[in-house]
Amino acid sequence: DENIQFLPRRELLTFEEILRFVQVAVRLGIHKLRITGGEPLVRSDLSRLIGMLAAVQGIDDIALTTNGILLANQARQLKDAGVQRLNISLDALQEETFRRIARRDGLDSVLRGIAVAQEVGFGKIRLNALAIAGLNEHEIIPLAQFARQHGLELRFIEYMPLDADNRWQLDQVLSGEQVRQALEKEFGPLLPVERHDSSQPAVDYEFEDGGGRIGFIDSVTQPF
Repeated sequence: DENIQFLPRRELLTFEEILRFVQVAVRLGIHKLRITGGEPLVRSDLSRLIGMLAAVQGIDDIALTTNGILLANQARQLKDAGVQRLNISLDALQEETFRRIARRDGLDSVLRGIAVAQEVGFGKIRLNALAIAGLNEHEIIPLAQFARQHGLELRFIEYMPLDADNRWQLDQVLSGEQVRQALEKEFGPLLPVERHDSSQPAVDYEFEDGGGRIGFIDSVTQPF
């Protein structure tokens, strides 16, 4: 929205400070990193930071979460620098719905970013979709079809009360159970996937027909 006050640059961590933090964290048993935000791709020279972090002995996994709008131009650099996995927000496949949720244009840019990421060799790409009642119920099946068609993992996330505008209402929550029922009606049974990491917030399923994997973060109706 308008009139956002950005932090002064002097209050942002430098690349060297981030690197130092990671070096200490590794000694405490941290071996996976997630680069997130805000939107990390607006950070100038991000691939240089990724390279610095990837070189830290003991770091064996680097993931990045992005809205995807700037991804097409940076995907190859990020891959070469050491990012192994991508989480990309995609709440809708219709421009009007996308704009209402993201509060900006850019659906075509996100779809292009996904395509380029696959072209440059990212094999682990997950789409994250907020499920909001009265807004994108009609997007559930198209999003699942898109993920199945392109070999992408999809996660539906219940709409959580994290908004600074205080607009969240409980009746806006489209529960994970409702989403699962809609998917099973369209595609058939969803089979639970064994949970190897008990700390992960998502519960994952596979389509019975072998059409890929789908997950749910039911953080409101089944808080973890």
